[in-house]
Amino acid sequence: MTHLNNIFGRSLLALALAFGAGGAAQATPAYHVSIDTVAYAGQGLMDFTFLANLGATPASAVLDHFSGAFGAELMRSSSGVAGAIPGTLALDNQDGGSYLTQFVTLGGKFGFDIGFDGEFPTVDNLDGSTFNVTLYRPDFSGFIGVQGSVAAFELLPPANGQAGAVRLSAPNALAAIGTAVQVPEPSMPALVLGALALMALVRRRTRWS
Repeated sequence: MTHLNNIFGRSLLALALAFGAGGAAQATPAYHVSIDTVAYAGQGLMDFTFLANLGATPASAVLDHFSGAFGAELMRSSSGVAGAIPGTLALDNQDGGSYLTQFVTLGGKFGFDIGFDGEFPTVDNLDGSTFNVTLYRPDFSGFIGVQGSVAAFELLPPANGQAGAVRLSAPNALAAIGTAVQVPEPSMPALVLGALALMALVRRRTRWS
């Protein structure tokens, strides 16, 4: 009976969390970035930079599902960065933006998912934001591959009658940008039905005891 009561309590907690969070959850587009450094060797730096004009609508970039030979972190901006590679990394565009630079071992493939959150798709604004992924030599003496970023995301808020959007670009052949594979979370009806079924089971067992 104690075991059933524990299940019952957990079910109620899951139900409460589901109802509490369900109204706030938002689906945002997610992208997968793959970077191929097979043609190169040695050590390099992968830099993630979120830049914005001071008047830009607040936004955040969330990166996760990192793969590849990432090494130690070299540096990050004093504010606007949370988390770390290979876990979940978040950067914001406030006060001009934020950045994080990580050592990488070249010669293989790298990948990560990225999504953007904030009101930039719906709030009219002439000031946008840009998220860049760039490969540098270990001493910052030059780029790896060709000059410039390997992947870029331009956050375009609504302006002059145009709808808000995220503009993608992979300026050189090192990177490709696609749609991230999303793992579906349990739906609200499934959570509710599961909790109610466990509640009914506990009631029946209580009557039989």
